[in-house]
Parts: sequence; structure tokens; C-alpha cells
Amino acid sequence: MSLAESSSFPKVLMPLLLVLALTACGQKSAETAPEMSLAAAAAPAADMAEAKPGATPRRYLAISHYLEVETAAEQVEPMWRQLQAKVVSLGGEVVSAELSRGDARQPTATLSLRLPPQHVPSLYALLAQGGELVNTRTDSEDKTAEVVDVEARLKNLTEARDRLRQMLAERPGKLSDVLEVQQALTETQSQLDSFTGQRKALADQTDKVKLDLTLHPPRSVIERSALSPLRDAWHSVGYTASASLAGLLTFVAALLPWLLLLIPVGLFIRRAWRKRRAAKM
Repeated sequence: MSLAESSSFPKVLMPLLLVLALTACGQKSAETAPEMSLAAAAAPAADMAEAKPGATPRRYLAISHYLEVETAAEQVEPMWRQLQAKVVSLGGEVVSAELSRGDARQPTATLSLRLPPQHVPSLYALLAQGGELVNTRTDSEDKTAEVVDVEARLKNLTEARDRLRQMLAERPGKLSDVLEVQQALTETQSQLDSFTGQRKALADQTDKVKLDLTLHPPRSVIERSALSPLRDAWHSVGYTASASLAGLLTFVAALLPWLLLLIPVGLFIRRAWRKRRAAKM
């Protein structure tokens, strides 16, 4: 039955109900996702096709490495630039990069990178050539449920969008009915674009390894000793004194206008009180 032959308003809203039902199915499929093996975590994005019956589905992990590297002071900036160029050449991306030259003897550089997992050993090899890894931490977050949920929603929304387009093309009807279907198509496309962006963000997290690096010169024995807090406190004495003086000046500046107002008022009240007391005597 065409839209022109439709006689009831609820039938025109069937596309909206279809979209909601298909999206809900995607959510249920994510909630029932089975456990998956860790061995497939490093599989490339090209292998993300549907698994064959009986095969172990892929597990999507967001892996992050936090690295602290010591190198000679004069090598901090060259290594910082070399690492960025290396990551780009390996198909990764530089999320953020910062270099501090405040103290020529103690420059510090930080990097936040994303790199395909198969190229992570190459980056470690580059770090080993010019520095020493003194601290490291690895975190892993399972994103499997989120990925399965988003992919199911994308599939259902794509099917709903295609059906709505087919309805517009094959079943022209009254203008009001066409507008209802067009509105449903617009809302479906908006949801589809939103979930497409979510899937891309998840792909960045699971298909690439995040590396946060800090580069700095080797610390001295004093810096590593138990006296380090005392040294830091001594260096901060000047800052603390300045901050205290600044607070006092701020207080005086805030109080001064009130003093200029209250002092004449106080003198006037005192003079009036003395006159009144003298008159009684």
C-alpha cells in the first residue's frame, strides 16, 4: 500500500518505529557479546571482517604505554624531533608535543603518540639507541563491548536509511506523508553520522597503541636522594615569600577604599560624642 493510500497517521510513523527497533537490536547484540581471546588484540584493521562459524572473535583493546627516558641534555630536543618524524613515517600520528627549555641544563620534552602495534618495537629500538628507559607502565582497557555495540547500530541504521530512501523513491504520496518520511530519513542519517564518528574514535584507540613519553637528562644523586624535598623547599622560599607579600598587598588594596571612607566618619562620630558629653557636664 502506497503512502498516498494510507488513511491513518500512525502508519506514516512506521519508519521512525523501524529505526528505533533496529537500533535497540544493536544494543542487545552488544550486551550478549561473548568473551574473546587476547591473542587477536593485535590483529590489523583489515582483519576485522565477520568471523567464520567456530572462529574466535576479535577482542578490541585500547593499550597505552607510559615511558620515561633519560638522555643527555643536548640530545633531548634532537631525540624529541626524531621521534616525531619516525612516528609519522611509520603511519602513526603525533597527538601532542611539548618542549621546555627553561633550564638549559635540564630541558624536558613530552610526546603523546599513536602508532600501529606492529611498529612499536621500532620505536623502542630508537629510544634504546639514544637514551635509557628508566620508568614504564602499560595500561589496557577492553573496548570490545563498545565496538560491537557501535557496529551493530551502524548496520541497523544503514539498513533503515536505505529502506527510507527506497520508500521516498518508490512510494510517492501526499506531501505530508513525504515530509514525515523525509524527517525520519534525516534523523536516521544524523544518528548514522554520530555512530560513524564514534566508530572512528574507537578505531584510533584499538587499532593503534598510545604512547606517552617524557624525555629528560639524567637526574643527579642529590635529586634522587631523600634530601630532594628539602632542596625543593629551599628553592621555593623566594616564591613563597613573594606570594605572601602579594597577598598582603592585595588585602591592603582591597581595604584602603573602606579606610578612606570610615576614618572621616569615625572622626565625625567621635567629635559629636565629645560635644554631647561636654554639654551634659
